[in-house]
Order: sequence, then C-alpha cells, then structure tokens
Amino acid sequence: MQTIVDDILNKDCTSELSEFELPYRCELSILQEDKCWQGTLMPDRSTLNQIVSASLNHILSELDLDAPPASPGIEISFLFSDDTHIQKLNKEYRQKDSPTNVLSFPQAELSTQTLQETLLFEEPLLLGDIALAEETIKREAAEQNKSFHNHLAHLVIHGVLHLVGYDHIEEDEAEHMESIEVEILKKLDIGNPYTIAHNAQEASQSTK
Repeated sequence: MQTIVDDILNKDCTSELSEFELPYRCELSILQEDKCWQGTLMPDRSTLNQIVSASLNHILSELDLDAPPASPGIEISFLFSDDTHIQKLNKEYRQKDSPTNVLSFPQAELSTQTLQETLLFEEPLLLGDIALAEETIKREAAEQNKSFHNHLAHLVIHGVLHLVGYDHIEEDEAEHMESIEVEILKKLDIGNPYTIAHNAQEASQSTK
C-alpha cells in the first residue's frame, strides 16, 4: 500500500532559492511507499524543491525556453520506493531484472510550445516521473564514501536531466551530462561525485 506524504506541492520553486529563479511554476507530486524512506532518509519538500529548481535553472539556456507568464508551469512526480519495486519497474520498462538507483519516465517535452499549450488546458505540463530506490542509494553512498543526502541530490539531478532529454548512452553524451550534473551540484555546495567515487574505489583497491 502506498501513502502520499505530500500532495502536489503547488509552490513556486523560486520561493526558497531566488538564485535559481525559474520563468514558470514548478509543482512536485511526491509518493512515499509504506516502510520506505523512514526518518531522516526522506528529503523535506524545501530540499527537493531546491534540487529540482537548481537543475532546471541551470539548463534553461540550453533548452532556450520562453514560457508565457500565465503558464500553469510544470509538474514532476517522485516515487520514493525500495529495491523490490524498482527492480520490477526496471524489468518491465528496461528489460533489466535488477534494482537500480534511479529511474526516469519522461512524459512530455519541455519546450516553449508545450508550455504555451498548458494555457489551453489550464494544467501544468507533466514532465514525467522519477523513482528512487532506498537500499541501492544507501549502499552506493557507503561504497563511494559519500553522504546519503549528497548522493540522493546527485540522483535527483540525474533523473531531472533524463526527463528533459539528456542521456548517457554514447560516451560524448555521458561526458556532457556528467559535466552538467557536477556544475549543478557545485551550486548546491556538493563536491564532484565522480571524483569522490573514483577516490573511494582507489582507496578500496589499495587496502586489498
């Protein structure tokens, strides 16, 4: 059984972080599954808004968006789940029978045209869904010598970038996407996750 801990956060993403001002509203729909993400593991709404806002703000120039002032904006849905559920989703949608840290399911293209179309329907543009697996994220954070919440922030950014069309199938795409993630994390005062993971791997190998 699933419980909604936060209904749609009908909240301007810029209210907490003016540095990351967006030209449109940003709504988050958050679903936390039972017995998952208990206690301090679950990010609070302001933190999640900060991360999403920072991600979208950073790529505005690349997307070349011009949103109408009256646009209802965008909506992103988050599912905070466990390895079992994420493995099922991963198998169903990606034909990979194993859990993974984050899955993104794009629903609509983020463009000037699609934002203008929201005026017709008077509803926000649903960019898509992001699903996160608690156990995998905890394990990776420990293995890579990162804090859980810093690793989570990185994965949320990663998920948002996937929703707006970024990918890492080709090497040049991966390098571009990683560089954007690092730049966004820097704005949030979080270090380069790829350097941290590499150093942790080297330290692990040196002790064997």
